[in-house]
Amino acid sequence: MKNIAKTISFGAVLCSSVLFAATAHAAASGSAGNTTKNDVSLGGVSADAVDYAAGVNPQSGNATKGGSSGFASDFALYGSQQGWTSIAAFDSKADNGVAITTSKLGASLTFTFDKFDGRHGSWTVANSDVKNNVKLDLVFAMHGGGGSAAWLFDNEALGAGAKSTGSWTLNALNPGGKLADYSSLTIFARDLSKTAFQVPTTPVPEPESYVMLLAGLGLIGFMSRRRKSEYDTFR
Repeated sequence: MKNIAKTISFGAVLCSSVLFAATAHAAASGSAGNTTKNDVSLGGVSADAVDYAAGVNPQSGNATKGGSSGFASDFALYGSQQGWTSIAAFDSKADNGVAITTSKLGASLTFTFDKFDGRHGSWTVANSDVKNNVKLDLVFAMHGGGGSAAWLFDNEALGAGAKSTGSWTLNALNPGGKLADYSSLTIFARDLSKTAFQVPTTPVPEPESYVMLLAGLGLIGFMSRRRKSEYDTFR
């Protein structure tokens, strides 16, 4: 009987230890909270999709917990077979218009990032190429509170020399169940394509056209003065 009691007690302790370990592990990660695709916009348009990965930091050196590991499989549903490339990374100190210019993937892009507070801010994407439009997929992956939320902008079009402005709100929860604060931002891209930018132009008149135009203006001026002179004579 004592042996049975010892076995039950040992089993209870073991079970409690496992549950405690599982709870502690779960508590170490954040959660999506009320995160939606409307939390991040670019050019006045909300993201096309959103994904949340608990315990993942895109800027981590751990291959299974960093990079695009938190969203790549889910965003693959949008048709691309290409992998994601990190093209801009802002750390925890990023604030007040920090800018990063990159030429990765063959596009000259500049990103700026602002924090209004720990949970709200703005960002911009500028195409520095004045001769080509650019179209690509962008992911805005923000880490905070034990996990990362990633927002996908599918087939984002940037005109030659144009800049697009957006906003962001972090609604994820930290391990304590409270609203998380910004920790870092990583921007990923794929599927880059460029098209030549054709500037609409008005045909430039030939030199002979300018001569004819000046002659016409001179004739109009002469006729106006002649009519005025005749009018003054008959008064």
